[in-house]
Amino acid sequence: MIHKSDIPVESIEDWFARCSPKSARQWKDGRSAKEAGHCWVGMQSPTLPPEVAAALASHPDFGEVTRWSGEPEAQVRFDGHSGPANIDLLLHASDARGEFVVAVEAKADEPFGNTVAGSLARSLEVKLSTPNSKRMARMEELVRALFHPREKRMPRLEDLRYQLLTATAAALAVAHGAGTARAVVLVQEFRTHLTTPKRRKENHADLTSFVRRISGGAVSTVEEGRLYGPFRVPGGALFSDPAGLYVGKVGREVASDAS
Repeated sequence: MIHKSDIPVESIEDWFARCSPKSARQWKDGRSAKEAGHCWVGMQSPTLPPEVAAALASHPDFGEVTRWSGEPEAQVRFDGHSGPANIDLLLHASDARGEFVVAVEAKADEPFGNTVAGSLARSLEVKLSTPNSKRMARMEELVRALFHPREKRMPRLEDLRYQLLTATAAALAVAHGAGTARAVVLVQEFRTHLTTPKRRKENHADLTSFVRRISGGAVSTVEEGRLYGPFRVPGGALFSDPAGLYVGKVGREVASDAS
């Protein structure tokens, strides 16, 4: 069941009214915000979109989902600083092993935001005009919570996409608050008439770099439809006993006449 503020979201009109993206320009056929709505609205627990169910079933740590609920455009605080992470769809689910959470990042071919280097540069600019800004402190806490020191040939931190870091921290924070031992970050890619192979390839490379780094090199390639993990992050000041982290990607072909 999809809901927002405990109110059911039962139609694409409900989704737009209660869970629309920040910019109305993002709400259009072929773009991730609206396509995610088309995919999930009306989906009733325990049934999941087939690509999502298959990805979970690909990993031995997950069984048949017995129930789930989801909140679109979920605002999740993962630290003591201002500004929560925005998760496209946050799922609370259960199987025979108990509860787990899934942070779904919906993408057509939109990028995963700035790199860590770009976000750091932006934080420095803000610090000049606002000396009390805590943006840099947040970034330091975040990277210490998620990553071990870099080993040779591992992707460099500055090249990773910051949105993947905040989505991961949000999933771990929700899992911690719910007392669950499994946190999943799942990229759901919609292939539409507006997407290009080049941009989708770039996104896949960014996701692969992130998984390579957070896995310490245990995962070198990311295959669509599979879930990888569990990865054990340091936790740092953010998570005293972080849940096992799982990361994966699924894809969906969207007909050009979707409305």
